[in-house]
Amino acid sequence: MQAMIEVKSVGANSKPPLLFVHGAWHGAWCWEPLMRYLAERGFTSYAMDLPGHATRQSEGVAGLGIMDYVAAVEAASAEIALARPILIGHSMGGLIVQKFLERHAAPAALLIAPCPAMGGSLGLVLRYAWHQPVAGVTATLGRMTAIRNTAMCRRLFFNHFPQEKIQAHFERLNLESSRAIRQMVLPGFKLKAARITSTPVAVAAAGQDYFFEFNTLQSWANAYGYDFLPFPEAAHNLLCEPEKYDFGKTVAAWLDRKTAQT
Repeated sequence: MQAMIEVKSVGANSKPPLLFVHGAWHGAWCWEPLMRYLAERGFTSYAMDLPGHATRQSEGVAGLGIMDYVAAVEAASAEIALARPILIGHSMGGLIVQKFLERHAAPAALLIAPCPAMGGSLGLVLRYAWHQPVAGVTATLGRMTAIRNTAMCRRLFFNHFPQEKIQAHFERLNLESSRAIRQMVLPGFKLKAARITSTPVAVAAAGQDYFFEFNTLQSWANAYGYDFLPFPEAAHNLLCEPEKYDFGKTVAAWLDRKTAQT
């Protein structure tokens, strides 16, 4: 059983619960600001730690792949309640949610700055290797890879974020499985995802995203018939500041529309 954070809604409600799936190097903790924001708007939510991510220096991620993480999401979803949860995934978690939905229907799914169905681009691989050569080598050839310092943390995840918050965020980041990273971005390893037709899907894209280009996500969402939620001024970790860019407000409104239709 994976560790989970639960935040109950303020007041009684009949909305489906939310299950949050974090991205690479993160843990359930990264969702807490958005979970609290949505609790005020009637949503009970759960955030899980993917296998090996509960402890900062744990080496339990070594050798794990995307489908190992999908299996953990399946177990967490079954554990939550009789009601099927809405799935919300960020970055790598977005790909995990897509692979989950190949096997299971859900009331809705929100993909935040996600790895798209076709995986990351060659441009991402080259950019990452140029900016972080050591991390690029460990992600390509090693068993585990790390966010090595606060400068790297800022470059990858944030833009307008105070240094003290960058430091606090950095100190909670985990090691990540290099195998899972390779399955997202490297030619020959990419674990691609099918188009989801049985579940309403939205893609929230950040205009300042280091990893997954805004235009790519927009084109993909349009081609697959997914709703597109644009945040042109935001960086990759826009989930950390739900009040900013009207991110939380937009997410809550989309969730309300989809739960009203179920």
